[in-house]
Amino acid sequence: MLDHPRLTETDEGESAIAVTLDPPDDRSFAESSRETFLLSTRATGLVVDDLAYGEHEEIADVTARTLFLTGGAYHPDRKTDPVDLFQRLRSPDGGKHPTDSEIERVATYLKNTKIEARARWLAEELVADSRLSTVMTPEEIRTRRERMNDLRGIAKDL
Repeated sequence: MLDHPRLTETDEGESAIAVTLDPPDDRSFAESSRETFLLSTRATGLVVDDLAYGEHEEIADVTARTLFLTGGAYHPDRKTDPVDLFQRLRSPDGGKHPTDSEIERVATYLKNTKIEARARWLAEELVADSRLSTVMTPEEIRTRRERMNDLRGIAKDL
């Protein structure tokens, strides 16, 4: 069932995102499936507190993709690969268009999050191919290693 990303809750009241994913490459005859991923504390702060999304509300595609790239959406019971999930994420054409305010907040979230080095190219493409490019540049995306090196530099200066 192909549907837009939507905010939902688990039975325990935790914020989550429901998305449609294409099957993994090793299951080429399988169909797309609807899966639910928990939102991290920071992702919940962005989606629920800052952007004021309500339960079952459609989440703008650029926001959902950012959550997956940054590890803000995850499965508690299994290891998730942000690159694989990002590439398998599917939404129907159209959908919710983010406001200028949402774009600014998502850009700030992305700038302040450490992403895996192997996911950087996808994040750079997301910025370049979306309205995020109006408020940030792909060069502002930082990986975990780059942030650690920055912290080491600061520590050396002290």
